[in-house]
Amino acid sequence: MNRHLSQRLLAIALTVGGVTGGALGLGAPYAAAAAAPDGFACDGQIFQSAGSNTEVRLYTGAQGPGTISFSPLGKKGRGYNAMGVDPTSRSIFAIRRGDNHLLRINKTGALKDLGTITGLPGNHNYYIGGFDKAGEFYVAGYKTPLYKVDVKARKVVGQKKLSSPLRKGVGDIAIASGHFWAGAQDGTVQRIDPVNGKVSNFRRILPTVRQGYGGAFTYGNNDLGFFDNGGTLHRLVVKNPGSATPAFTRVSSQKAAAARAVDATACFVARADLEVDKIAPAWVTEGRSITYQIAVKNNGPADSSGWTVTDPLPTGMKNPKSTTPGCTVANSQLSCTGGPLARNETAYITVTGTAPVPGGVWLDNVVGVRGNDPDPKPDNNTSKTTTEVVAVPMVDPAFGAATVAGAGAIGAVLLRRRRTTHQAGK
Repeated sequence: MNRHLSQRLLAIALTVGGVTGGALGLGAPYAAAAAAPDGFACDGQIFQSAGSNTEVRLYTGAQGPGTISFSPLGKKGRGYNAMGVDPTSRSIFAIRRGDNHLLRINKTGALKDLGTITGLPGNHNYYIGGFDKAGEFYVAGYKTPLYKVDVKARKVVGQKKLSSPLRKGVGDIAIASGHFWAGAQDGTVQRIDPVNGKVSNFRRILPTVRQGYGGAFTYGNNDLGFFDNGGTLHRLVVKNPGSATPAFTRVSSQKAAAARAVDATACFVARADLEVDKIAPAWVTEGRSITYQIAVKNNGPADSSGWTVTDPLPTGMKNPKSTTPGCTVANSQLSCTGGPLARNETAYITVTGTAPVPGGVWLDNVVGVRGNDPDPKPDNNTSKTTTEVVAVPMVDPAFGAATVAGAGAIGAVLLRRRRTTHQAGK
């Protein structure tokens, strides 16, 4: 959306201020359901289990500028995997290694052994798991079918043979847009259709990592999150997810601690309307410095658990950079990640660069924000600006400095009018 320059925003110092998705498998916000008294708050919580094949511990994540850090929750316990959050009770369920017992984990991190799952073969290691919108728990292992489990009855209620096996390095699944998604060691993203078991492979989407991708979850806005075991969280946007050729964009990467026996899940319930505004000059002289200012505001109704800003900077802009914490610029692509943003608070980003030479061109730019949580008003998630790059005129010295200065003043007025005309034609 277009936003006009705000004198109030210009006066503010530019520093960073400050159930959907997850392996829940929801493509839309939670319906109002009665959560268990000891269920999780699901206010943007990201969970990771890590340790060894025999002993693991649950951790909760806290997002910040460019990073995500984890704090232990509960005690260490016997190894488990295939975690997912039940959208009804808001409890974590998992499969214990060795005997494949069903485990329930409450908000304190306490584990309860619920016993065996009727109909689930016991001679496999089930290491991927997640819930669908209906609250059914799906689990699978290497070269096993995808089993659908009723966690209340503790029994398998369906299974689908996968059309091809899980690739090397796949360690978890997350559901979004009606499909499960997994990341492989070679960067392939696998899409699994839970209805017919069809597996589709999309190559070179994620970075190649020797350790593989142990954890996967879905953000509140349906983006996918993949933890590689080397210590990085990658965020993917998927457009046309059910098509033969979905479009993938890796919008951010956040540092996390390297770990072994990694699994992940998450739950997002609270809605936060994030709005982005980009402030740019009407014009700039060729070869001179140009500064962009980006404001991310949380309009509520709830606090935001975190956000990502992406900005494909204008072609021709030279030496773009940002010193704002959590921001990186690579190949003229700005990516910023931020932590919690309270209702009515605003975070700020500054980007600088050099205008191209020669002038006589327009720098059109669109910045976008993606919240971690469900956003009730996505229409204000983009902001567009246009800046004219003015050529320095070749002036005969006989005209004199005063004449040039006067012409420059007139030119400035004309440039502002031209900018208005240019935007009106958009």
